[in-house]
Amino acid sequence: MHLRNDAEKHQLLVEELLTIFIKLGFRILGVDGLTGAPRAEKLHNDGYGDQEDKTPDIYALDEKQGRYIIGEAKTGDNDFETEHALTQYNVFLDQFDGKTGQQAMLYVVVPSSRVPEFNSLITHYIHPDYWESIVLVSSETQPE
Repeated sequence: MHLRNDAEKHQLLVEELLTIFIKLGFRILGVDGLTGAPRAEKLHNDGYGDQEDKTPDIYALDEKQGRYIIGEAKTGDNDFETEHALTQYNVFLDQFDGKTGQQAMLYVVVPSSRVPEFNSLITHYIHPDYWESIVLVSSETQPE
């Protein structure tokens, strides 16, 4: 069996989430690391964590709901609780559609074996008001 490095695992998770977004009918605005696709733009940081703007793995629009959809892949290999990751969650959950005022939805795909660990992190680090704006996706292609 071929063991994947973190970058390969991450890219496979991004591609899996992209497939889900397309099936859900979201309009894809940008994807990180996918040849031929526009790169997602950096999203403004209003003062969280490391103070840097953050680029999501996937940036999309749910035109039916009038809300932006942010997709992020996490391998679970020391990338759940870094300062960078914690800043990402806050920046991504702090995005609102200028016209509708709708808060962005954050979809996070993780290997299926890491779902309990990620759930624990969310309840520990993310304010409960934001929980309903997070969709945790258990990977079907990356079990660990």
